[in-house]
Amino acid sequence: MENINYADTTFVFLATILVLLMTPALSLFYGGMVRKKNILSTTMHSYAAIAVVSIQWILFGYSFVFGGYGPLIGDGSFALLNNVSFAPIDYAPTIPHQLFLMFQLAFAVITPALVSGSIAERMKFPAFLAFILLWTTFVYDPIAHWIWGNGGWIRELDALDFAGGSVIHISSGVSALVAAIYIGKRSNHDSIKPHNIPMTMIGAGLLLFGWYGFNAGSALAINDIALNAFIATNTSAAAAGLSWMFCEWLIHKKPTALGFVSGIVAGLVSITPGAGFVSPFASLMIGLIGGIVCFYGVTVLKKKFAYDDALDAFGCHGIGGIWGGIATGIFATSSINPAIEGGLLDGNIRLLVAEVISILAVVTYAGIVSYLLLKLISQFMQLRVSAQEEEIGLDYAIHGETAYGSIAVALSEPNHSNSDGSVVLGELRTAFQKFQERSFTGNGPELAFANSNPEDLNQSVVVEYQASGTTTASSGANNKITKIEIITNESKFEGLKKALNNIGITGMTVFDVFGYGMQKGHSTYYRGVETEADLLPKIRVEVVVSTVPVHEVVAAARKALYTGNIGDGKIFIYNVENVIRVSTGDEGKKALEYPTE
Repeated sequence: MENINYADTTFVFLATILVLLMTPALSLFYGGMVRKKNILSTTMHSYAAIAVVSIQWILFGYSFVFGGYGPLIGDGSFALLNNVSFAPIDYAPTIPHQLFLMFQLAFAVITPALVSGSIAERMKFPAFLAFILLWTTFVYDPIAHWIWGNGGWIRELDALDFAGGSVIHISSGVSALVAAIYIGKRSNHDSIKPHNIPMTMIGAGLLLFGWYGFNAGSALAINDIALNAFIATNTSAAAAGLSWMFCEWLIHKKPTALGFVSGIVAGLVSITPGAGFVSPFASLMIGLIGGIVCFYGVTVLKKKFAYDDALDAFGCHGIGGIWGGIATGIFATSSINPAIEGGLLDGNIRLLVAEVISILAVVTYAGIVSYLLLKLISQFMQLRVSAQEEEIGLDYAIHGETAYGSIAVALSEPNHSNSDGSVVLGELRTAFQKFQERSFTGNGPELAFANSNPEDLNQSVVVEYQASGTTTASSGANNKITKIEIITNESKFEGLKKALNNIGITGMTVFDVFGYGMQKGHSTYYRGVETEADLLPKIRVEVVVSTVPVHEVVAAARKALYTGNIGDGKIFIYNVENVIRVSTGDEGKKALEYPTE
């Protein structure tokens, strides 16, 4: 067509692909930060946003944002892709209208996916689907029209938002905070650690590259504005990564990989509203300050107000977006973008005032409407998973899958004694073989699970005494050494550790293991095909005692683990023939004591 510039079209097409890649990248970034029993659930949040918002966008969402002319919301002129063709429109006069639609779709998709970071590991999936559909319709679409749409009231104030600081990051960050508070904290949330930081770093790297399309592509043409946005984006990300890292280094004495990539994301968020309006030097300042304020939000503000923003959606996107909007009002300059009047440093205070009004409006509207939507959804369905589902993990409890469970794991069968008293060494078998061979009657050498309707603690936390070696010393012998092995869900570790510490046990060895968490006869499904149950992630805690009575250890462990549900755990007790400390050669009980000079 006569008005189409094919260089611009190619550029925006590539930028669109980069921005669409950002939502799968976000799933990796978020997925690595949750516990391994929730990675699939967390990843599904991002992919569900792709699907749900893609349909909403072509049906009516795009039209609500960019259709017609009005202060609050668009009209239905582009609904069902009516009047959307290859011919360009005034929003992007040198590229096809269809391409502009897809570029804006990529922005709409990632925004609710960002919100999911605050409610990870505890929100029901049906409730999440309902929330992102309603949130996109009643929060994202109106705000995007206010700021970017023809006649939008914030646009008419001449407030600037180059690539979505308010539209995407403030709206999602504030909504994430509201959702985190409304749904409540995860159990033991203070002790939760990321399960795969390399995955998070890969996700952050993909987000960084995608963000070049995010910001530079928002120029909607390959020109000086696009290239300035490209440079500003990279500079701000680098500066924020370093400032976050040095804050962490100074305060916590360690520069962590997770902290560094979090800083990069904070810098990317901070520069988003002003990427096409500020100089590279200004982007350096924006990034440096953005890394610091987001570090404060994540490490100080969250702790002070005691909310559980699981993956720091508000700390990085809400706070970073607010700072970026203010910074745009300060550093924007007509020397970079002649289409604007400039900001405070150009002698124009009106832009800063407009930016503050825009920020306050978005914070207020997104916060209130998000609360009302959560309240509405809660009238029809549960928002939060049950305590048991949270403990098992949402991957298995909600989706019937485990990320790392379907593997052949070699397990050593505990030693057992023949009828003549001789010891038979454990046989190495795969977990699947063991599953097939287990006795579920409760009368064999292994009781795989507690009773499905546990009536007391003895049924729920099973204790087994295992022979080891030829030692059969009585429980009262002075030289008796006992190894106690506890297998349970990983979420119970902190409570178990505290209980053991309280009775004088401070040394323990902890393993990640896999085990079955359902009774025989149950099955799972893989792509619609019924299969044997997957292995579930668990932990094995081993302690060796000689002075602390075994029955005290068992009692403390049972009390810490007991809920009355299947899968509370099992306790194995072994006689130990000898213990030798390698460094000193001490044996027996002495080897278990703290070494002295």
